[in-house]
Amino acid sequence: ERTGWAPAGAPTMFFSALAASFVANCVCMPFDVVKSRVQQAAPGEYSSALECARTSVAADGVLVLWRGFVPAFVKLAPYTVISLTMLEKFTALYT
Repeated sequence: ERTGWAPAGAPTMFFSALAASFVANCVCMPFDVVKSRVQQAAPGEYSSALECARTSVAADGVLVLWRGFVPAFVKLAPYTVISLTMLEKFTALYT
């Protein structure tokens, strides 16, 4: 069965879900890193999340915002692949 650009088989769903997981991690990691740094900081160390991001980037470079990307991706990718594949299969059963 074709749905758009490629056949709607298992490999297409697998790689689409993997790509979605990668993009989600790329977008969310900076916010998660800043949140974690604010949570672990001493009281009064940062006045805002924006100050934390600026300070972190100034000290360690812009890539600091994606620190821990690989473990987060390894954690999220299987969940995304399984859940989106199951959603697609169950949706096909009921429609």
